[in-house]
Amino acid sequence: MTFLPSGGHNLPVITCTKCGTRNADNTLACARCGNKLQSSRRATAGPDTGTAPLEPFRHQGVSPDLLRSLKRMLEAWAYVLILGSVAAACIVYRIWWPLYPTVALIALLLWLRRV
Repeated sequence: MTFLPSGGHNLPVITCTKCGTRNADNTLACARCGNKLQSSRRATAGPDTGTAPLEPFRHQGVSPDLLRSLKRMLEAWAYVLILGSVAAACIVYRIWWPLYPTVALIALLLWLRRV
């Protein structure tokens, strides 16, 4: 689809699907309504690389030992956070008995998990 502008040259155009305004083919949005324009030009076919099998992802940055250490540290900090929350609640409510089973439970978990 082409049109003749005032200069007399043929330029490719794209018609807005929302308002019907003709726009130059290289514009991204309609000059009248601002609607996104989609060109009817097709991309040239390149080499077919979609048939090659993909390689499995291998993590390159963190060693397994460091990753294991980070997980154990995160678990230990979770236990500290739980113990601190229970201790803060005990201080606020002035009831101390929930602190005793919490300490025993966390100690048992630490011993069983070897953190």
